[in-house]
Amino acid sequence: MPRHVATVRWLARLISPGAWLLLAAWGLTQVEPARLTLAPYARFFCFAALAAAGLLSWYYSQGRVLFSTLVLGLAIWGLRTLPASADVSKLAAAFLLPLNIAFFASLRERGTVTPSGLLKIALIAVESAGVVMLGQVRGGPLEAFLRWGQDAAGPSWMPLGPQLAFAAASLTLLGLAMFRRTRVEAGLLLALLAAFVGLRQAGKHEETLFYFGAAGLILFYEALEHGYEAAHRDELTGLPGRRTLKELMSHLGGRYAVAMCDVDHFKAFNDSYGHDAGDQVLKFVASMISRVRGGARAFRYGGEEFTIVFPGRSAMEVRPFVESLREAIAASGFRLRGPRDPDKKPEHPPEPGPEKSVTITISIGVAENSKKLSTPELVLEAADGALYRAKESGRNCVQLAENTPA
Repeated sequence: MPRHVATVRWLARLISPGAWLLLAAWGLTQVEPARLTLAPYARFFCFAALAAAGLLSWYYSQGRVLFSTLVLGLAIWGLRTLPASADVSKLAAAFLLPLNIAFFASLRERGTVTPSGLLKIALIAVESAGVVMLGQVRGGPLEAFLRWGQDAAGPSWMPLGPQLAFAAASLTLLGLAMFRRTRVEAGLLLALLAAFVGLRQAGKHEETLFYFGAAGLILFYEALEHGYEAAHRDELTGLPGRRTLKELMSHLGGRYAVAMCDVDHFKAFNDSYGHDAGDQVLKFVASMISRVRGGARAFRYGGEEFTIVFPGRSAMEVRPFVESLREAIAASGFRLRGPRDPDKKPEHPPEPGPEKSVTITISIGVAENSKKLSTPELVLEAADGALYRAKESGRNCVQLAENTPA
């Protein structure tokens, strides 16, 4: 697949359906009958969506989503309940909201009910108390800073300070999403955009609630997606796991072929170079397997084993694709990153230097469904038997299951 096509697909997957939720919120606020009909339920929708996102992210121990949801809820609650005289507090809340979300997103995931999570809760509590106390501030450099660039006659009540904070936080989240390539940062970015558009609706309280509710739905979906990924995707390699493989094969109809792949001498490699190096190898092999053509779908079966499913193809049709995969891995010259830390040190371990590489090979067994192999379990068993014969044949080769049609 061309790189630019893959990038476009990745971006589309990253921003949907959050972008559609944000667009739907905008559409509801533009259609007067819909806006008037839903206005009485705006408050309930907003806080219910944020509460659902918070509870689900807490359940899945998604601290970054949980604490971002918390600051969103506190911000909209403060904007709704603080008196009009406490406008400095509202400006402070608008200024701190994007900075908090960007800060939480930039940290590594540490869970929720953990020392790190408790520190974040304490930070939010201190900030909340400080924002409320600012309601009594009149004059001084802090108020001047928060009001910098404020235009009472402009389209938004927000001064330049909060707007610049939103811009800086959005760029930070965009950079994190591009660098980490995970959905969490993209979801936080879209939620932040929804909050920004909502805060710009000066005097339109229902519309502000709609947009914050949309932000809650976006984060709810991201927490739900994380739960699905945790259950169905292998954390180390990023490939779908065995559960997804079973679900796919149970719905396959017609002809299909399955290839079982195993990294050769993987235990010896781990003993020589340590488990960190072994993890590097598994990531490398997974990245190569995920690029196999022929309509293939790759899975991590467990340990150093991978499975590739080819819907609509026979074993003979699959063979050129898996042969190309085997040759590409063997010719790649895998380079170790970082120092070796073997669990066991053999008497004469290989010594690849910083400019040297090690050769990684895989063995592959292929089977297809037939009258004899009529169930997914039997096809997998036959492919595993062919893999075993590939190991016995000297490794770094492809073997087809017995009785495969020529």
